[in-house]
Amino acid sequence: MSILKSTGKTAVEAQPPPAEIEIPDQSDFYKLPARFGALPLDEAPLGYEIETKRRETKVTKFEHAYPRIYLPFQEVKRESFGHGKKFEPTPLFPTGANRLFFGDNLHVMRQLPSKSIDLIYVDPPFFSGRNYNVIFGDKNEVRSFSDIWEGGMPGYLVWLNTRLFEMKRLLKDTGSIYVHLDWHACHYVKVEMDKIFGSGGSDGNDAGFKAHIIWNYSWGVRTDKRWNRKHDDILFYTKTPKFTFNANEVLEDRKLTEGTLKRLEYSGALIRDHNKRGSSEQALPTDVWYVATINGMAKERIGYPTQKPEALLERIIKGSSNENDVVADFFGGGGTTPAVAQRLNRRWIACDQSRIATAITADRITRVVEENATILAAPDFTVEHWGVYESPRLEKLAANDFRKFVIEAYGGRTESAAANIHGLRTGVPLFVGEPSRKSQIGKEDVRKFAQAIFEEKRTEFGVMLGWNFDIEARRAAEILKARENKRIDFVRLNLVRLEDKEFREHITNKHKDYAELLSFIQPPEVRVEMTRIGARKYRFDVSESVSLNPDGKLANVQWDFDYRQRFTSTRGYSFNRETAVEYEFDSTGKKQIACSVQDNQGGERTWVGELDVK
Repeated sequence: MSILKSTGKTAVEAQPPPAEIEIPDQSDFYKLPARFGALPLDEAPLGYEIETKRRETKVTKFEHAYPRIYLPFQEVKRESFGHGKKFEPTPLFPTGANRLFFGDNLHVMRQLPSKSIDLIYVDPPFFSGRNYNVIFGDKNEVRSFSDIWEGGMPGYLVWLNTRLFEMKRLLKDTGSIYVHLDWHACHYVKVEMDKIFGSGGSDGNDAGFKAHIIWNYSWGVRTDKRWNRKHDDILFYTKTPKFTFNANEVLEDRKLTEGTLKRLEYSGALIRDHNKRGSSEQALPTDVWYVATINGMAKERIGYPTQKPEALLERIIKGSSNENDVVADFFGGGGTTPAVAQRLNRRWIACDQSRIATAITADRITRVVEENATILAAPDFTVEHWGVYESPRLEKLAANDFRKFVIEAYGGRTESAAANIHGLRTGVPLFVGEPSRKSQIGKEDVRKFAQAIFEEKRTEFGVMLGWNFDIEARRAAEILKARENKRIDFVRLNLVRLEDKEFREHITNKHKDYAELLSFIQPPEVRVEMTRIGARKYRFDVSESVSLNPDGKLANVQWDFDYRQRFTSTRGYSFNRETAVEYEFDSTGKKQIACSVQDNQGGERTWVGELDVK
């Protein structure tokens, strides 16, 4: 699979085979006393296998519910920090840069190499209701959550198990995974993770389960009708018994006053031993964590309801990884995990199905690097799309790279010895038109392609793929088809526009709901109106901006009121659904202003302008 860039360059990464792992053999764990008889026990996680006939089970490794498909990655952005040459390409980082993905995390993970990640933290949608979990509101996020809630708890578990299984494949043998949940599904998920990773054994020294961590906090609904819920659950598992754990990195040295000690002495709220003079003694970390939530004025606050504090992720990353290890988060949200990983000198991978979340994360990472620029050499990072492709960037590709992208997106391969045959799919020759959306495949293209097929003498079929076809091309194809059973040189050609449903048939044949996974989009048209409303104070309005995609509407607007060749949103202006904002500058004079607009279909455009502040 290749990463295709607007520069026309192609970086090739290995396409991983299907999952190389199995669920653990835990026959002793699931052993039943003979006197209980033949009670039904399922040692496999939900979705791992299906019953095809009575008493006949077919193992599908989750590919019955979620068939495997491959689509190319499109690199839409590379943020460079001047140290790129220090970071060599690897199978996971084929261009040497950290990677931020926009797309369905299952299919992204299936295209990443096995045993390449040291630590995974995920905060999947809680099983607490459809509306609660939809944060950004763009199309891919809504589609994903519709999938989650389709079948109640069993459907949720199959959806999550499929992804956890891939995460296990991606982990190195010394790797760990933390799964963040709440009371709705935590206990169901633990049962499933015991099946996928292992129960940890009776003494906790085997592979699999290591800890059920309680994150205790003070916020939340207050009620006198029941015990108030004041914690989240984090399940900690390892791939093998040999794993990284740095206890000394997560010890806390804080002094408590005598009054605080008296209040907490018998509450169980202390995570280390303190003496009564207010000093502390080193103590090993426990599975009850007291990490404060994000207050309204915190620098790290973005503004969406499920954002996790950086201190929580810092504890996990320090405890279960070392510098230069790879940390991944496949439910990226606002980017807390990669932001902390970047600050702690770890390599990182992040993914989210929301384009808005991806934009917020990219902005956040850029700020972290700029704030720590004098401390560490930072690798570049790329923003890569899977399944949702920006047409204008495809038009900038060199012809060969464009053909490669189209053929891979169509489910084919580029192997072909003939000059006018660009690739094959299941033995059928493929022809791809030019990158420009204004280009048309014409009559002469049809003639040359048909001649090449005839000379190969392997088949009488072919498929032509392009943005547009002129009338003469379609007429020529009809003439060739009409020769069947009449002349030896007949060829049956299928002319397929890239934006037609037929282009996605290889995906929809595997799963009818997969049609939404492949689309071509346009960036929005951005228009900014700036109005002075006071001394150094201005109103900025993008309400005249429009999405150029079907059913598109503006979904998020980010502002940088001190733009300096690299977009970094002004604090408080990263997650903003309003089309108009106000801002007061610190000084007068000419300022560079930048505005990044995302629509609900995945389109994004950044506008840059100048303002003479008075």
